[in-house]
This record gives sequence, C-alpha cells and structure tokens, in this order.
Amino acid sequence: MSADRVLQADVGIVGAGPAGMAAANVLAAAGLRVVVLDEGHRAGGQIFRQLPVGSHNAGAIAEPPSHHHGHALLATFDQSRVTLRCGASVWDARPGRLWFEQDGASWLLRCRHIVLAPGAYDRCIPFPGWTLPGVLTAGALQVMVRGFGIVPGKRAIVAGSGPLLLPTVTALLSAGVHVVAALEASSRWRALRALPGVLGNGARLSEAFWYARQLLKAGVRLRWGWTIFGCEGDGRVQRAIIGKVDRSGRPRRETAQTVDVDVVGAGFGLVPSIELGLHLGCTSRWHEGGAGHALVVDAEQRTSVENVFAAGEICGIGGAEVAMAEGHLAAHAVLHAVRGTAVPVAVRKKARRERGAADAMLRAFAPLPGLHELAQADTVVCRCEDVTLATAQAAAALYGSSLRAIKVGCRAGMGPCQARICGPSLQALAGREPTRAMDLPVVQVPLKAVRSETIVNAPPA
Repeated sequence: MSADRVLQADVGIVGAGPAGMAAANVLAAAGLRVVVLDEGHRAGGQIFRQLPVGSHNAGAIAEPPSHHHGHALLATFDQSRVTLRCGASVWDARPGRLWFEQDGASWLLRCRHIVLAPGAYDRCIPFPGWTLPGVLTAGALQVMVRGFGIVPGKRAIVAGSGPLLLPTVTALLSAGVHVVAALEASSRWRALRALPGVLGNGARLSEAFWYARQLLKAGVRLRWGWTIFGCEGDGRVQRAIIGKVDRSGRPRRETAQTVDVDVVGAGFGLVPSIELGLHLGCTSRWHEGGAGHALVVDAEQRTSVENVFAAGEICGIGGAEVAMAEGHLAAHAVLHAVRGTAVPVAVRKKARRERGAADAMLRAFAPLPGLHELAQADTVVCRCEDVTLATAQAAAALYGSSLRAIKVGCRAGMGPCQARICGPSLQALAGREPTRAMDLPVVQVPLKAVRSETIVNAPPA
C-alpha cells in the first residue's frame, strides 16, 4: 500500500554532507522531527565520505585538519534523533513534498520545511582519451579510495584546476599509489589573487599548509600552468600526454611530453547540483567566476520559494567550512520560521565570512576558457549519447548554440546523466563561445534515473 510508504517530518533535508548534517544536528537538538535523504551508503557526503560499515581500512587515508570537524559533526549526527534514509534518490518534489526511491521502492516525505544541501558534481572538460578505462574524475577517485578503500592503480597523474586536486593527490598517496605528477592549469600568480580573502581565515590557511607538507613529504611537486592534453592505451589508459598551457588555458602543444600511467584523475572544479532547486521553482544566478548556476538565497539561506532553504555547494562552490556554516544558519532560519526565535548574529557572521573566503578561492581558480581547445574533432563530448565535438559543433551551427538547440540537433545531454557530465562544457565546445554564461539546465521529472515502477507507484501528494 502506498500509504505505508509515506514519511512525516517537520523538516526534510536533501543531502547528508556537511551542510545537511550541520542543519540536521541543530534542528534535531531543538526537538524537531527531521528526515535526511541521501544517495550515499553512509552520511558524510563527498567531503567527509566514510568507508562502508565493517571495513578494516579506516584511518589509512591521511586527513586534512577540516576532517577533524567532520568527525565531530558525524559523531553528533549519529547520536541525534535524525531519521537518515541512505540510498535515497529524490526524483520529484514540490514545496512540502519530496518523492524518492529507496531499495527499488517509491516513497514520499511530507514535511513543512525543506533544506536543500545536495552538494555538487565534477566539472568535466573533454580531452582525447578521456573515455578510456582508468581515466576518472577527481571526485570518482576519492569515492573509490575514501568511500570503498579501492586502490585504483599503481602510477597516476592528477590534472585539472582548483582545491579539489590536492585532496585527490593525498588520497592516492595514502592508498599507496605513486603520483607521477600533479598538474594545476592555473598559474601560480593567478592563485595568489585568493590570498587577500584567505589570509584572515585560519582554517583555510591551516588546510593549505597541511597539503603542502603532504606533497613535500611524498616528493610530489605541483606543476603550475600544466594540464593533460590527452590519454592513450589499448583497452585502458597506459600513457598520458601532458604539457604547459598559456594564461587562458590554451594548450602549448610544443611542450607536450608522454608519461606512462595506469590512472588519470581529472578535476576541473565542481558544478552546483541545482536541478532539484530549479524544479521547486527557486531563483538561480550565474555564479561569478564561471562555476555554474547557483541558487539565490538571502542573508539567512532562504530561497525564493517559501519554506525552502538551501546551504552549501548548491549556493556556490565553497567547501566543507562554508557548507557547515551555512547549514547551521539555515537551521536557525527554520527555527525562526517555526518558533520565532532570533537567528544568532554570530552564526550569520560566520557563514558570511566563510563564504567570502570561498569566493576568493573560486575567483582565483575560475575555469580557463582555453582548456576547451583540448578536445579535437573526433573527441567524444557527450558520453551517454556518444556525440563527438564535430557533431556537436555541426548541430550548433545548424540549430543554434542554446543548450536546448544542441540537444535537439544531436541528442547531446539527453542520456541518463541528463547533461550533468557534458552540460557544463557543451555550449562552450559546440558554440565555440567558452566565456559565455551557460544556459540553465533543462529540468524534468524524473530528476534522477529511477525505475518506471517507482513513478507509477508513487504515493499521492
């Protein structure tokens, strides 16, 4: 009976990462009924990802200072009276209602308030050979190593841009993988732009020094102004072609050199996961620095939709410290709406301070438009539909360079991932306009790939 698959709560939270857990802890401590929905097998999200229950590899992966806060957050969360539903994919929503699939069954969560904290996903920039087995995103490598204790290979290169590179390198080193090179596409001088916004943030400085020590201890040198040009191999990656890029990210082909590897991690930043927010009707904006669209929130994490709040990466890429601070703030804003209690000034200030430091980092590592020149005519740019760059550009020339027009012209972005992989780069590649603001994602139900039976048997609102 569908009535048996309906949950009731005061607050429904999507995402059990740092933002979702922080919000849940505050709300549960205040006595509210809280249900948290997350696709992972345990709480923690991408940043504080936990190994499966019963794993004997716990403690083997080196952790930066921020993870000490993560352990405390997880301990409080585990002891709270929060209802956590793992393996839950939210596929439809409206204010006060969240439909999700768990273990093949269709469920409905009815709640008065919703806190959106779904995090982000990897930004992919296609290059020749990026579809070979053994070539993974930085996030996927961390899932393998931190989330499942899997050693992905023996010799690796990590390339891309932004702070996500360093956690990937240290995770691989802890797993016993030899990191041949760590390539940061941005220049050292471009990164220095972040210093004024970070100098007053002790947590971020401590994190930076920790990563620097880890790389120094392992003998890994971060090469600024370098990236991966392509990968080669028979059945899986065996070689990586690397080289220097100019200030805009354009490959300097004359500097190319080949390195033998069996693992390549490519991390060109993150994209806010805003699809659920858009479906609920929340206002969004193109985030400065080209990180993608993010939800618009007020000074206390309220979205434009009544009783819907958002925190963490969905409001703009920021990292664990921002997510936790905004999760706390969103929770206090919910308590204000429910009980009229004032939002603590200190909580509001901390969220604003952490977001300011994160925005400075984001501007320093904004996507380089020249990196879109890595792809060649026969490079696959949409993996789901096997669309090449030449096909996508032909579609854009014929139908127009909007995201919808490109989809109509060649089906790029119409596969199971719903353009989450190719979408952030598709228009820049197909329309040859790497600096333009990307169109909003085309959102439709189901928001995530679920069984047709799940939709048919969905509990009524």
